[in-house]
Formats: sequence, structure tokens, C-alpha cells
Amino acid sequence: MVGSPVASAHVLHAAIAPAAVLVDERRTLYRLAVDLFAPGTELSDNLADHPIVRYEIGRALAGQGGLEQARLAEAAALSVRDVGIDVISDPAAASLIEAPLRIVAPAGASPQPLTEADGERFEAALAIVAEGVRLFREIAPDMAEDLLVHVSMLAVLKRETSGGVVSASSRYVPGIVLIDEPSLPLEVTEALVHEGAHEKFFDLAITQNFLDSRAEDADYFENSWSHARWPLEQTFAAWHAYSCLAQFNMSIGTEQLGPDSLLPKARERANEIGGWLLEHEDVLLADSRQLLHGLTGEPTGEADERSDVDCVTLCTEIRENGHFRVVSDVRIRRARTGRAVVVRATRPPEIFWLGSDASWTVGQLDDRNPTSFEFVLSRAAKEWQVPSELAARRLRTSLGSLVSSSLVESTP
Repeated sequence: MVGSPVASAHVLHAAIAPAAVLVDERRTLYRLAVDLFAPGTELSDNLADHPIVRYEIGRALAGQGGLEQARLAEAAALSVRDVGIDVISDPAAASLIEAPLRIVAPAGASPQPLTEADGERFEAALAIVAEGVRLFREIAPDMAEDLLVHVSMLAVLKRETSGGVVSASSRYVPGIVLIDEPSLPLEVTEALVHEGAHEKFFDLAITQNFLDSRAEDADYFENSWSHARWPLEQTFAAWHAYSCLAQFNMSIGTEQLGPDSLLPKARERANEIGGWLLEHEDVLLADSRQLLHGLTGEPTGEADERSDVDCVTLCTEIRENGHFRVVSDVRIRRARTGRAVVVRATRPPEIFWLGSDASWTVGQLDDRNPTSFEFVLSRAAKEWQVPSELAARRLRTSLGSLVSSSLVESTP
């Protein structure tokens, strides 16, 4: 039985990581990947947010080829129209956004985007999108501010080619939302809530403490309305989207719903999925548990002690007369928050987000000259403003976890 939600989604999201922080940390991760595959290339914020650039980086990280500079330049040239959100307008869009069109296409369908080449038809759809964005900001301004920052681009599909797709997004091409040619502004608004929630979840999942490695082997959830079976990550994403839709539904008043609206069903479905997730939360980490309990209104149990590589259980014994350096195949990039993301140049690359102490500690080391524990400790006590004994304990924990993760090596 799921209780009553006790907090708005945007409040719970911000408690984990404010939107601006989340975007900065996500950009940091993508820039680190570019450091690995195309050294010397610096991504602007626009390119770091670009769905096709993120898709290409994701392919490279998955070991599916390198990073082609020509492809990044091609993506950057895609033209859009700004109506409060960037809407694809480029007549060449079908080939440029081939990946998301292919991924979301129903069997037998070949979705095609509306563009400026469609003249008045495109302009009419663009006007409805603009009103839908405006309506979102008017009806639920806090939710709009929270979710829209994760939607970099929107494409409108020609109705006769969409194959029944109402709205869609894909974690493989993050940041782009595809919608069927709209008739009503609220159809656009609902799509932005639904898919914006998915995009928010994706950014949370790649930067925060969300899923245990055992999640891949967890039971599948089977829903009652279509009997579709979803793995745990997809189940959590669906629950999160339905929870956001249910909260948005409380704000719409007398606005006319589209014929395919999920808003009337959102609360029931969120409750069904949320109940199942509560029974399987042993594979969730601290941040996803916090979100799950906050949006279901269920009290939390014991605190989850598993977090990141600061966890004491990962530590090896650290000698206080030892010296340490970063392993040579490790790349490090630090977000403005101070958190560091590191990658080991394996095939495919291994990525780690470090906790605050480990992020600071690895920043004191390099991959050439070993640094003594004593030297780092003297800095740590000042940086953390704690007694030397406590700083030494925290430093041993951080170094131990970094050594255990093969990111740092101990030298004589």
C-alpha cells in the first residue's frame, strides 16, 4: 500500500541535486569522455547538451567506435527554432536525428519530423508547441523549471508517419523529445512533463547514487494495464514519470485533455509501480530510495550505508608513511561542485563518480610524482577544518577506497 506523497517532485529532486548542479555534473561527465576520445577538444555547453553529441559519446563509451569530429560538427549545424524550447526546424533533420527516430519507431513505422520545408503546417505545429511550453510554465512553474532544463531539443513528428507515437524519448539519445503532431497545447505540456521526467531520471542515474549493480539481475515488473514486463531501471523510470504526471494533473484545472492523455490514469499507475519498487528497494541506492520514499509517502527504513567509493568496506589498509599517485590510465574531471568523475581507459572505459572526500584527495595527487600521506594529511586538516586525527581517518578511508578501485596506487 502506497501512502500519500509528502513532497513535490521538484523539491525532492533538488534535495538530491539542484537542477543546475545536475546539469553541470552531467556536462562534466561528457567532457571527460571527450578528453578520453578526442584530447584537446573542448565542448561548449550547447554541444555538451546536444542529444546527437551525447549519443555519439555514449556509443564511444559503450565501446562501439571512436568519436568522429565530423559527426559532432554535423550535429552542431542542426538548425532549430526557439519557442521557449528548441524545436528542430532543419529540412535535413531526418538524417541528422536518425538514431532517435529509429529507436522509438513502432514496428513498420518510419517517423519523419516536421520541418520548415513543410511550410504553414510546420508553423501551425510550432505555434501549438510554443503555447504548450507557455502553459507548462504558467500551470506548474516550479515543475517546468525543474524538468525543462533537461530537455535540450524537441522534434514534431508528421502525424501520418508517427505510427501512433504520442511522445517518446530514449536514454540512448538523451535530451531529445519526440512528439506526435499536436492538436492541443496541453498535449505538448503533458509530453514535456512525461518525457522531461524521463530525462531528469537519466541525468540523476548517471551522476548520483541510484542503482546497485545487482539491479540488472532483479525481477522484472509486469504492469496490469498492458502486461508489459520491464527491468528494474525501466520500471523506476516509468514510476518516476507517472508520479510527475500525477502531481501535474492536480494543477491543470479545466484545461482540455488530449484523447491519448495519461493524466487521469497517472496516480493509479504510479501507486501500482511504486508499491512494487518498495518491495524491491534492496537494489536501490541512497538517492533513489530517498526519491522513492518521498514520492510514495512511505517512511524510510534504516539508512542505506552504501554510497560511493568513500565507503569504508571498500578500503584497503593505508600506511601513513606511504606515497600515492594516480594510476597512469586514469583521467579525472572535476565539476564546479567539487565532485570528481574519473574514467579508466579500458575497453569499454570504466567510469566512477567520487564522493566529496575522495574527490578532494585525488585532486592532491598526480600520475608522475608520488605524494606522501603526511603531505596530503597536512592539507586535509586545513581543507576540512578538522583535528589531525579525524582528518587522518577520513584520508585513510578515501585513499583506501581509491586504491581498492584501482584509481590510485601505493608506492614505497
